[in-house]
Amino acid sequence: MAKKKSAAAADGELVISEKFRTTPIKSTITHIKGLHSSAVLYKCQASSYWQFRAFLEGKRRKCTTKEIEFDRAQRKAKLIYAEWLNSINSGETKTEPTTSKSLDVIARSLWAKNETRIKNGELNKDKNNKDKYVYDRHIKPFFSRYDVKLIDLNLLERFKSHLADQGLSAATQLSYINLVMSLLKEAQIKRLINNIPIKPRVRSEDGVRGFFDDDEFEELRKAITKNIDKKHEFKAEGGETYRTTRITEELGHIIDFMVETYIRPTDLKVIRHSDIRMVEKSGITFLVLEHDKTKLHKKNMVSTERGLYVYSKIIDYRNKIEGMTKADYLFLPSFTNRDTALQNISTQFAAILAITGMSKDRHGKPRTLYSLRHTAIVRSLRKGIPIELVASNARTSTEMIRRFYGVHIDNILETGTVYAEKEIERRNTRDKNFIEMLNELKEVSGDEMWDPATYEKNAAEDLQKRIDQAKPMDEKEKKSAQQLYKRNLIIKKYREYRLRLEQENSTETRNEELETQYRSLKKIRTIKPKN
Repeated sequence: MAKKKSAAAADGELVISEKFRTTPIKSTITHIKGLHSSAVLYKCQASSYWQFRAFLEGKRRKCTTKEIEFDRAQRKAKLIYAEWLNSINSGETKTEPTTSKSLDVIARSLWAKNETRIKNGELNKDKNNKDKYVYDRHIKPFFSRYDVKLIDLNLLERFKSHLADQGLSAATQLSYINLVMSLLKEAQIKRLINNIPIKPRVRSEDGVRGFFDDDEFEELRKAITKNIDKKHEFKAEGGETYRTTRITEELGHIIDFMVETYIRPTDLKVIRHSDIRMVEKSGITFLVLEHDKTKLHKKNMVSTERGLYVYSKIIDYRNKIEGMTKADYLFLPSFTNRDTALQNISTQFAAILAITGMSKDRHGKPRTLYSLRHTAIVRSLRKGIPIELVASNARTSTEMIRRFYGVHIDNILETGTVYAEKEIERRNTRDKNFIEMLNELKEVSGDEMWDPATYEKNAAEDLQKRIDQAKPMDEKEKKSAQQLYKRNLIIKKYREYRLRLEQENSTETRNEELETQYRSLKKIRTIKPKN
């Protein structure tokens, strides 16, 4: 039983000396000749025997010699040292550090901090699970024998070689090394090490995905239309089929929506009709996507000028199939498991790439569903939209596009009219003939409904009304849909007639004939939508 402390023991110095009775007495520390420089004999307050310690395989080992005389203790220490070496070489002992300075202890501290950051929305919810898997599978087995103080650039380089020997890519090696560096930073914060070692350099190319130029994208769209309802079999090297999928009409709507809205593939499974708002700017109606934040970005995303048209087609398709409500998902709403829905979309896209031979772009870069988002960003940059605006609108940073951060704004429409002006320019170039035709319809009919700006505004209002009141169609709504089909048919027939007159050079009677044609088209019977 320890002696009762006197009143004098209340001072800090005496209390500390009682607590650390196994601390070596500095004046007694003696290096043993012929052994490693870390091999020393020393005495402490806790025992009258000489104590022996040495560093072996990254671990500090201690043992009492049970000798009071120094010479006898020195001979005993050499025998102990030889036994330690023999047990290490024979694999009889584990050399894991037993101190609180092992990476395992530091890792638990880092996971706890990250868990708080996840709750605060600072990190992705899957961050800890992914890091723990990498740590347990690759980092812990390699570093388990080393005290954290022994982890230096040389050891990190050996770890890099270890990862390379397992056939891991340069990008994967870098991500694993970055996790080790995060652990070392945590060790520095906990004052277990003074300095963080230099990180090994891993030379790797950026994982750039392929994208589609305008001609390739049009080829992709045509291929989807051509292969609707056809099955595609994925085959292994041996020729056996391991997966089968069917190309659906919905895939065409998905790829159009992605390139006109910048949306990420992972967001396709969560976006609902209630997440989409329509905003008019400089005569163009844009879609504003207000779905939950992704990859720590929560800014709104604004579509291109063609987004309204693409979204309208999605609504038409959904009503043709089964009807919809605002709470429904945009794509594959019948799939309860949304991860399965995304997997279905990805599999269909992989199938159409295989069918068309477009799995890689002309530079040899692989294409995935994510390539459609890449296509959207490249298109915007080519239109001359500043990179900061593109990055902000796409819920990313210019560091991902050109290594510096973008402007923090809620959505791209708040930056003035530059975005709208670029989209107006594109729309007017692409739809020049269509706009001219609408103006002619306005002239020959005297009806303001054919004014281009009014036409688009009415289309947007009609679409918003259909979304707000969305439900499985009754007879009255089917009749309204039939009227819409009739109006679109008038446009189609009128365009064909107008082009034929231009080819015949009938300039003298042109306006009179166009007016007659318009009156006859108004008598077309209502066209029923496809079931």
